[in-house]
Amino acid sequence: MSTYTLLFVDDEVDIVDSLHRSFRKGYRTLKATSGAEAIKILAEQTVDLIVCDQRMPEISGDQVLKYALEQQPEAIRILLTGYADTDSLMRCINDAQIYKYISKPWEPEMLRLTVVRALESQELSKQKQLVTNALTQYVSSKVVEQIMVDPSRLQLGGERKTLSILFSDLEGFTDLAERMEPEPLTALLNDYLTEMTNIILDEGGTLDKYQGDGIVAFWNAPLDQADHAVCACRAALRCQQRLAERADDFAAQAGGVLKARIGLHTGEVVVGNMGSKIRFDYSILGDAANLASRLESANKLFGTAIMVSEATWLQAGGSNNFIGREIGMVKVAGRSAPVKVFELQGQAGTSASPDMTAYRQALDLCRAGIWIDAEAAFNNWPDDSLCQAYAKQCRKAQEQSGWDGVWLMDNK
Repeated sequence: MSTYTLLFVDDEVDIVDSLHRSFRKGYRTLKATSGAEAIKILAEQTVDLIVCDQRMPEISGDQVLKYALEQQPEAIRILLTGYADTDSLMRCINDAQIYKYISKPWEPEMLRLTVVRALESQELSKQKQLVTNALTQYVSSKVVEQIMVDPSRLQLGGERKTLSILFSDLEGFTDLAERMEPEPLTALLNDYLTEMTNIILDEGGTLDKYQGDGIVAFWNAPLDQADHAVCACRAALRCQQRLAERADDFAAQAGGVLKARIGLHTGEVVVGNMGSKIRFDYSILGDAANLASRLESANKLFGTAIMVSEATWLQAGGSNNFIGREIGMVKVAGRSAPVKVFELQGQAGTSASPDMTAYRQALDLCRAGIWIDAEAAFNNWPDDSLCQAYAKQCRKAQEQSGWDGVWLMDNK
């Protein structure tokens, strides 16, 4: 820790010298025997704490401390007063925002204790601000406020907890990175990640990490959120909406349209501070996190933008809160059992495409193994990538004497 600089101001030389002697061990001390001299020092040097007498000729103590407030607002201001002048004292409290006033004559030990406690309080405040600034990069300011009330939530270690997890990735980013120069690519990526992160934090999410162009975030930790699945789904929709709103801007930078794929899953993971006592990250581990990642990638098979697991869909209230459609059963790499997934399209009250009743009828034909009719039904939507994926699969089923209805994702 750096040595604190203390400034003592009093027109009585003996008092200034006495204060200097009391604090010269362990501190850097400066002395001023007039208000003008104190102001000159404050204009030229940075101080951590000022002890200033009130009654001085020409420039009074409250004037010195008010100047200190204006020039060095972080400096602690302590007033020494040898007389009961209520007006001057109130002026000092209001105008100079003093930390404390001490009446003359003072007890040396009491003054030392006041200074030590004031500096400790300032250091604690600085450390708290550093932690707050760091945390706001990962969680919303509201979450930071609650964490600072109970910092034990961020101790090293993990806990099992059900979270809603988001994985996001830009389509074709590798090709984009090869085409663009590093500087404009970095500017584009920073712009994009800032937009997406702001939405995630606004929806109460916790940013886990960036993986190049990828984003990993989760809800329901470190603080409990009863509606974590709803918040995650809403964040995913807002991210896609913002990407559409900024489409022209991003296209001008990238030389093409930016498209993002998002996967959402709700399940139990270990969440906490992973690492060493020196350096750690607040992160998640577990199969549920892996599945969210696989669902993001599975969007490629169907041309969808947001894929959510059945667990997330049901936890979020399904069609009561959102517009979406069942995609079907998908078996991803690394999992033995398939999982039912849905395409998230919008919030409740928005229009759905294609017509959900007709889509479900086509899906029922497919599941019943009526391949020709199912193919014809899905071909009613030639511009719908999911429907065309099903139409193609129905044609293959006719050639291969059936299909069990499970989509296979071999790649991670």
